[in-house]
Amino acid sequence: MKFSFDKKDILDVLSKIQGLTGRKTNLAITSDILIKAMGSGITITANDLETIFLGTYEAQVETEGVLSINSKKFFEIIREYPENKIFINEIENRWVEIGKGDSIFHIVSSDYENFPETPIIENIEFIEINSTDLKKMVDVASIVNYSGEEKRIYVIGSLIEKISTDAGERLRIVSTDSRRLHCYDTEFKGELLLPDESVIIPKKGLSELSKFIDSSKGGIKVGVKNNHFIFQNKNESIMIKLLEGEYPDYKPVINHENMIPIEMDKIMFSTLMKRVSILTSDDYKSVILNFKNNELLVTITNPEIGESKEQMMISFSDEEIKSAFNPRYFIEALSLFEENMVVINIKDSKSPCIIKGLDDDKLVCVIMAMHIS
Repeated sequence: MKFSFDKKDILDVLSKIQGLTGRKTNLAITSDILIKAMGSGITITANDLETIFLGTYEAQVETEGVLSINSKKFFEIIREYPENKIFINEIENRWVEIGKGDSIFHIVSSDYENFPETPIIENIEFIEINSTDLKKMVDVASIVNYSGEEKRIYVIGSLIEKISTDAGERLRIVSTDSRRLHCYDTEFKGELLLPDESVIIPKKGLSELSKFIDSSKGGIKVGVKNNHFIFQNKNESIMIKLLEGEYPDYKPVINHENMIPIEMDKIMFSTLMKRVSILTSDDYKSVILNFKNNELLVTITNPEIGESKEQMMISFSDEEIKSAFNPRYFIEALSLFEENMVVINIKDSKSPCIIKGLDDDKLVCVIMAMHIS
């Protein structure tokens, strides 16, 4: 096996797949990438047993072949190599020579036959989603994370389903950690065929997918086949294995009927929450939101650090409502809205807070109330 390529053509992708190949699995070889050289290019595969990346890139192939090589070391060598043109030559006993002339590396490769098999998925009915919308969709879901010990399927995965609206069919993603919930809808072109009415996709896979979405590059093909969600652009594909399980009925949670809507300046409210959150800690994560007499009073009392109080004028003439919330959830949710004005929907001290855009109904963020001590 012998080929060469330009560093600028694959350095970026080698950087992006480090999250996949750096993840611990029960197979050590998943820390490798599989490189196939044939024809006029190379294909690079990364596979952590849940998410598979496959990309094709230009190269000058002198001798075709396949090798499995440590992803991190290969990336570091390519990144630091002093020349743009890089030569790869597989020599005896699985040793690989990288470079030429004054700078040469020799590293041992693995037996490529032990590399996890890449499923062959054919005859996929793709829909097309604008890359900006898909990036937003993935970011909305991925920001709701979870701890490494989490086992609940509906927490480690995000729900994807088709919904019908007055404007036509939309693709919806729902993500929760049981303390907050994000829901985002986007338009798509084509006919999406789901194995069930909805599917659950791992958040880990979505986080990796986000790195490969270039919002400047038009549409991305999306499809479901053989228990995989597939995302495809011109020369790269990502296949994410779906989770098996039930997703709870979230629709009552995002229902804001019979709630009190309050228009808020997003930046002003977010900045306020950032200031009061300075005094939160692992043991004291909540702040008190007190709505009364056309004002919002936000307070925090942390016996370990100190206390803070902030006031903000709002349009509110109902009976006083006092609730406790995690300010970080507000900060992260508000960062997802593109409008300057948002609507905060509240009901009572124990009910969640539902955040929506003033004019855009695509994004809904729900934050659960905490116990007031």
